[in-house]
Amino acid sequence: MKTYSSFVLISSLLLTSCAMPRYTERLQQPMPLPEGEWTVTQSNPNDMENVTEIRWQAVDSDNYVQSFVFEQQPNSDLMKTKTIDDQQGQRNCDELFDSQILSTEPVNGYPALVWVSECKSKNGAYSKILHKSIAGKQSLYVFNKVWRSLPLQTEWDLWLDYTHKIQVCDSNSKSQPCK
Repeated sequence: MKTYSSFVLISSLLLTSCAMPRYTERLQQPMPLPEGEWTVTQSNPNDMENVTEIRWQAVDSDNYVQSFVFEQQPNSDLMKTKTIDDQQGQRNCDELFDSQILSTEPVNGYPALVWVSECKSKNGAYSKILHKSIAGKQSLYVFNKVWRSLPLQTEWDLWLDYTHKIQVCDSNSKSQPCK
């Protein structure tokens, strides 16, 4: 009986330690998303264990939202992140590609970068993407809102306001607490 009790105690401690989060820092993204209904999926793109993507697909259009967490990428260079994204856009957008920074203001004490890119290819495909990247002390956080057609000004304003509410927090930090 004593052996069984010890086994249960040790097993409980091991399970508790496994259930504890690896990181105290996290992305805070308001829910529900604006504008209608969304279906959501979570994956590890290209089977990358340290990257998690959550994608929300609009039920009534080809528009989507995605959030990425790149774990173990502390204090990332946000301009480098933008440059990599822009290079991909320039390769894929053979008729038009444009990218403009909208904000470099920190969010909750973390470096942040907000920009917009626009893409048009000769086959008629179009996208406009609102980006936000936040350089955490533990991970890199990336948010994208993708339109497959030119958004109305009211839609743009709604999503720009939503994007400004996205932040990173740390449950162990007094200066960057989670709310």
